[in-house]
Amino acid sequence: MYALIDCNSFYASCEKLFRPDLKHKPVVVLSNNDGCVVARSAEAKALGIRMGVPFFQVKDFCKQHNVEVFSSNYALYADMSHRVMSTLESLCPTVEVYSIDEAFLYLADYPVAMQNLEAYGKKVKQIVEMYTGIAVGVGIGKTKTLAKLANHAAKKYPGTRGVCVLENDRWIRRLMQITDVGEIWGVGRRYKKRLSDLGIDTVYQLAICEPGKIRQHFGVVLERTCLELNGQSCLGIEQVEPKQQIISSRSFSNRITCQQDLEQAICGHASKAASKLRVQQSVCSFMTVFAKNSPFSDTERYTPISGQYQFTTPTADTRVMVAAAREVLNHIYKQGIRYAKAGVMLSGICQHDEVQLDLFDVTGQDKDCHLEEKQTALMAVMDELNKKFKQDHYQQNALFIASEGIKKEQTWQMNRKLLSPCYTTRLKDLVVVK
Repeated sequence: MYALIDCNSFYASCEKLFRPDLKHKPVVVLSNNDGCVVARSAEAKALGIRMGVPFFQVKDFCKQHNVEVFSSNYALYADMSHRVMSTLESLCPTVEVYSIDEAFLYLADYPVAMQNLEAYGKKVKQIVEMYTGIAVGVGIGKTKTLAKLANHAAKKYPGTRGVCVLENDRWIRRLMQITDVGEIWGVGRRYKKRLSDLGIDTVYQLAICEPGKIRQHFGVVLERTCLELNGQSCLGIEQVEPKQQIISSRSFSNRITCQQDLEQAICGHASKAASKLRVQQSVCSFMTVFAKNSPFSDTERYTPISGQYQFTTPTADTRVMVAAAREVLNHIYKQGIRYAKAGVMLSGICQHDEVQLDLFDVTGQDKDCHLEEKQTALMAVMDELNKKFKQDHYQQNALFIASEGIKKEQTWQMNRKLLSPCYTTRLKDLVVVK
């Protein structure tokens, strides 16, 4: 048995958590550069505000209906997610964090839960909400897909009170019959249209299909979905594996026309990517540097630029990667382009202890047998200082490479004009009770 715990309107819930005055008011959260709506409270959904709609299209509507609007506060969301997941890990020995606001619990090896699944689901919901203030929905089923279906019912139907356990075959069949096939895990808009063309409009109609025929038309992924709907588990709890590709990129709030500004952005992304590598104790062999103007401009020709760098020895050293990024940019930079986005991509990733040194690399530095230990120690100190003093994902590190520039002088940095305080990660933003 699996349980899926899903936070309700997570970003909006985080914003409401420290603002009691917003308890019953509509709230929306915007994407990077305050572009589109990416999260809505239940009240905002009731007003008809659509997910993904550009903010400028609904700005007047939000003002008219007193909708509270926020820029994305990733520091707050990440910290609250950590609190939710830590609480779940105290309630079940096997937890798979699926996303920032979702987690699967494997219950079959946990007798306390299996004795009474509904009581356990209510306990999980109650404790998470009591410890963190974040409301969650709990869905329990024989497979991950059924747990997802149960979670959908827990959120949609008030009678469940936020907890749905799918054990009874008759109730499972009834829920499938009244649920649109597009609501099921693994069925996107394109699959939904193709399924509809075949006369499959409900989850039940998909469940009773011959799995072999589903595979023939849609491939193995949807075949597994079909099997999971029939109680045959095809997706187990997954262990977190090191990423095989790391990308750090961001759109600019203002177009960049100066090579120095673009270089600062690229170096900043190289630094972030290197830090991510070290977190998973990995190194990389290849770096791709890229930048582009807007592909939607009516007055400018779309002109992306990119270049690669291969490291002689795989590395996660920020200094080495920033120097490589600058070298690549010098080769690929084109003048006269109004750059809208830039970033770096790391590939050829392996674990630090799997690195094979270059037999023919006999530079002066490599003759120092303690060089690698010194580099690793230096990066560890850098990471520790930045972890201690950096309070926001978009705040500049306390210790950084000079090539990244000083953030307060970077006019092209991301717009977040409606940012809420970092209530849980910044001392000056702590809530004061009067």
